[in-house]
This record gives sequence, C-alpha cells and structure tokens, in this order.
Amino acid sequence: MIAGLIMYLCKQLRQVALVKYRPSEKFRLSHREVKFLLGFVAIYTCLHMLYFLVPDVFLSKVIYHYGIVSLSAVLINLIQAGEAVVADENFIKSSKAVLEVVRGCDGAGVLFLMSAAIVSFAAKWKMKLLGLIGAFLLFYLLNQLRIVGLYFVVAYQRELFAPLHTYFIPTLIIIIGCIFFAWWAQLAHNDKRAAV
Repeated sequence: MIAGLIMYLCKQLRQVALVKYRPSEKFRLSHREVKFLLGFVAIYTCLHMLYFLVPDVFLSKVIYHYGIVSLSAVLINLIQAGEAVVADENFIKSSKAVLEVVRGCDGAGVLFLMSAAIVSFAAKWKMKLLGLIGAFLLFYLLNQLRIVGLYFVVAYQRELFAPLHTYFIPTLIIIIGCIFFAWWAQLAHNDKRAAV
C-alpha cells in the first residue's frame, strides 16, 4: 500500500511540476522527484522511529485516553445515550462492547505518510505548515469517526469488525490522504507560481 502511495505521489508531483511524460520514453525520475522520494522516506522513517520510542503506558494513559478515547466516549453517548459508554485508559467500555485503542489505531501511520509527503514537497514553508495543520485536523477527525464507527460495529455487527478494521477503513483513509495531498500540492504549486 505504501509503495502504491509513493508511486501516486510521484505521479502527482510530475503533474504538478508540469513535466510531460511520453510513454515511449524510459521511466526516469527527475532530480526533484528523487529529492522528494529520499526526503519522504527519511522523514517517514524518522517519525516512525520516534513514535516507537514513546512508551506504551504513556500512549494508553495519556495520549489515547485524553486525545482519543474520552472524546469518542462522549460522541458515542451523544449519538446514542442508551449506550452508557465510559472511557477507561485506552478502552471504550459499555455493556454491549469493549473497544481497545492500541498503537497503530491512533491514525499516526497515515499522518506520518502525509507529514513526510508535505515536508518533502517543494513548497513554501508557510504552505507546508498549513498542509501539516490541515492533515492533522483531517486525520484526527477521520480517526475519531473511525473509532466511534468501530464501536458501533463491535456492539451491533461484530462479524464486520475484522474486514472493516483491517481492510476497508484503512484503504479509504489512505485514498482520502492521497486526495488531500493532491489538493494541497496543487494549492502549494499555485501559491509558488503566484509568488514568481
């Protein structure tokens, strides 16, 4: 999936940079594309390495509890008051379901992909900062919706949990990420051209 995203990003970079590609030519990356790819891989790798240095206890008792689980419990109770959901560290609990948020369920992976792509892209730092803020907000919201939706799946359609959690929702989020990056890259490209 990551290799597909990298190829998509290269294609978008090629289109945004207005580089003409002729199918009869051999595929060759430009200097800008190589720089983008190397930066992307380096930043993505560093973000993941730093992420795995964060202790699990800190993630579950602080980040997941206050940043994800507590808000998810509030949203679930607003949607359906009869659920009586409570947040307990990194668990969302009710009489109908228990959902645990663990490393990897926090949306960090796709946020790292977007962050690496945005920072590596040839754009002004102002646009990069706006892209990073937009990506964080978008993927935080999508992850909250995912957690709330998965709670209801576990509570009422448990057999759908595995395919939704493992295949469909992550794929949808990556597609949304690609669309966001393409949109942001076009804005960044237009901003750079307008400044010239």
